Amino acid sequence: MSPRPDKDTRDAATDRVADLKKTRDQAHEDAEKAKLAADEQMWQSIAAELDAGNLLQADVCEATGFSRDHVLRRTKKYRTNQN
Repeated sequence: MSPRPDKDTRDAATDRVADLKKTRDQAHEDAEKAKLAADEQMWQSIAAELDAGNLLQADVCEATGFSRDHVLRRTKKYRTNQN
């Protein structure tokens, strides 16, 4: 059996692991923010396309695979030309 590390070694390793966890958590938070921003940009752009009359809601459903209800709910706050 290998010898147990001394307290100083363990404390230093524990600090490194805590720093690794902080780095990981920050990366996850940044990724989540990026996903939310990408979603918002996509739905704003889709709403603008719908408002401009360039496509129908059914076209968005076909292109994205989302239901009509989902498309309606996600674009509603960005729409300026509600029909």
